[in-house]
Amino acid sequence: MASAFISPFIGCVYDGDQPCGPGQTLRADSEYFESCVCAEGYAATKTGCVRCGENEEVGASGCACKAGYGRADATSPCEACGENEVTGATGACECAAGFSRASAEAPCTATPAGLNTACDTATMPCSNATYSHCHAISGTTGYCTNQGCGSSADCADGYMCDLTVTPSYCRRPPVGAGKTCASDADCAGTEATYCNIFDTQKCQVQGCTLSPDNCFTGTVCCDFTDYGVAQYQCVAEGSCTN
Repeated sequence: MASAFISPFIGCVYDGDQPCGPGQTLRADSEYFESCVCAEGYAATKTGCVRCGENEEVGASGCACKAGYGRADATSPCEACGENEVTGATGACECAAGFSRASAEAPCTATPAGLNTACDTATMPCSNATYSHCHAISGTTGYCTNQGCGSSADCADGYMCDLTVTPSYCRRPPVGAGKTCASDADCAGTEATYCNIFDTQKCQVQGCTLSPDNCFTGTVCCDFTDYGVAQYQCVAEGSCTN
């Protein structure tokens, strides 16, 4: 019976006809050195070179959507952005400059001149006569809107008349609310900082008050602390069972 010899030394198996791995090609770095790099149409990832799919191109950290295309998350295909949309920094489609949404699912429409313009209550007041109120959301920085509304009918672009404060003002939809997420990190930097991984997989506003209920139109403040959620959450009307 023949016996096999197993070497105590483990090394790489070299194939002269295919010196590089899957999705790789050999590149001459100099007269004396060559290296394996991702082939054209392939992107480098932690698990190797992967072929980019339809509407994708090679990006800095893998395959990214081509300009004019976007996806909600890394596992979704790249689809054409809608009217007045562009590919955003996160790879998702977002409203182009000068356009905004009344809600997360609404189309991008032209934002009235002066509305939602960045402002600072100390150094950069609002210059538009209609939208002359600078509503601060972080320190002295905020956005321009109108004040003294009686109902949301007095507000433009899907803004809500906030009657819980005096004087009342037209409040913009929370930035980031409704965005698809897998963790709180996907919601960071927005006004909707909690990722509801248990139900909707969407970013939602947290830290609301029950009385008065200060959540945006279409949502209500709900107490989920019995379920281990530290802060009160703004959830869709009809979905709060507490």
